[in-house]
Amino acid sequence: MRLKLIFITLITICFFDQSIEAQKNSVEEIIGQRIENDRSNNSVFADGIILFSQIELPKFYTNRDFKLAWTDKKNRNDLLQSIQSSFDEGLNPKDYHIEKITNLLGKSSYKKLSNDDLVNLDFLMTDALILYASHLISGKVEQSKLRSKWDVELNPRPKNIDSLLTVTLHNKRVKTALENVKPQHYFYKLMKFNLKSYREIEAKGGWSKVTEGETLKKDMLDERILEVRKYLLITGDLKVNEVKNDSLYDETLEIAVKKFQTRHNLTSDGVIGKGTIEQMNVSIEDRIDTIRLNLERLRWVFHHPDNDFLLVNIAGFYVKRFKNKKEIFSSRVIVGKYHKVTPIFKGKMKYIVMNPTWTLPYSIATHETLPKLKKDPSYLSDKHMEIMDRSGNVLNYNKINFKKYSADHFPFIVRQKAGPWNALGQVKFIFPNKYAVYLHDTPSRSLFNRQDRAFSHGCIRTESKWELLMSLMDNPKVWNMDKINEILDSGETTRINLPEPINIYLMYWTARVDQKNTLYFMKDIYKRDAAVLKALDNPFYFKKIN
Repeated sequence: MRLKLIFITLITICFFDQSIEAQKNSVEEIIGQRIENDRSNNSVFADGIILFSQIELPKFYTNRDFKLAWTDKKNRNDLLQSIQSSFDEGLNPKDYHIEKITNLLGKSSYKKLSNDDLVNLDFLMTDALILYASHLISGKVEQSKLRSKWDVELNPRPKNIDSLLTVTLHNKRVKTALENVKPQHYFYKLMKFNLKSYREIEAKGGWSKVTEGETLKKDMLDERILEVRKYLLITGDLKVNEVKNDSLYDETLEIAVKKFQTRHNLTSDGVIGKGTIEQMNVSIEDRIDTIRLNLERLRWVFHHPDNDFLLVNIAGFYVKRFKNKKEIFSSRVIVGKYHKVTPIFKGKMKYIVMNPTWTLPYSIATHETLPKLKKDPSYLSDKHMEIMDRSGNVLNYNKINFKKYSADHFPFIVRQKAGPWNALGQVKFIFPNKYAVYLHDTPSRSLFNRQDRAFSHGCIRTESKWELLMSLMDNPKVWNMDKINEILDSGETTRINLPEPINIYLMYWTARVDQKNTLYFMKDIYKRDAAVLKALDNPFYFKKIN
């Protein structure tokens, strides 16, 4: 018994000595040593992993004399709640050290944590705040790594992050600070609302598939009509289902079907065919993912758009003008083909050209026009085109042997004259850019009635051309159809400067909302969603320390 007591005493003394040794260094000394070691090894770490904030974190702790930053309980709780709410942004709380932070806080009460644990916890919380704020400001996914043809600048990160952190923690405004760096436009806020709504639908079991079969039309009787009713009740397109016969396709259901078709960029004819059933059978999980990845696209761009701007949604086939957060103009558009995509970028529209000529891009002139010229040089006159040298001098095409030239050697410019035959139609809207892309009219008006409108070489063909012009000029006493017809009748190519240049965003969104909180889904015409979703779902990479 005596030997056992001695043994227990020795173990207790040994453990006590180790505890004293572990606590020998103050938190300030541990932080200072960590920062100094990190400068040598070029890696800031905590709890076995290398952190995200390799520059801001050392600067932050050095400026505060290596003191702990997260001693206030409210700040800690606010950060934890904010990280957990990242799920509502379509992000993953695990990316922001939620498990490691929770484990450390669960080991003991904050005041009883070892100094090493206190430092690890402090570093992890500081890094989590910086990383989460960074993702809210400019997105988790680095879009330029997904596509080289991306020309929208990243949203700038705040300067003097260490000072902002100090003020935020001192004023106990962690939640407010994170809320303020989120996109503030209603597009983003209402998309989040719909993400929550669709997750609630998922939690209740989602929806069943609609059985495929013959096309369904109004006044038809079919057992599948009941499946359609159940589906549209869940999505909210059908408000009530008080009918005598669930299998009858009645007028109320037709209105609901048309609403569904409009929301999914389908022809709104009330006919339930293959395309409509295909959209109804997209799973709730896929719809949720589509909302999430488009929230990410909004984080890339839409934090503080101007009070007045134009927006082209390539996947939605539309251009809209928003002023004071209200939609004041909308038009259907035609965008680039799958292999001649319309690029994504932000520009500034500056002027309009009426009765435009069209200078064919070199690729079109050499790959499409030149082969036709080799067969028949009179193709130029048939299409009201002229050929010029590089100095702009018009040449006699009958004196040119086009068979001598190729796509690698074609020292000419091909231009189509102004007129109703012109590929640009009667007007074009210019926002100078390196892609030579702009909005313009088209003589092929029937294409606007197509459901999927990806036919161009990259430019955006606009249906409501004169409504757009009059909206931009914003002076109906001068810029009306009488004025427009006067210029058209002159046949002269006429440049019209806008009273104020206006920003235009060329975006690619496969889900969006309007101001009435109606949720729309669009086809992924350029097959881009999968790559964004994969990058969004991949865990944020933190390198483990060997």
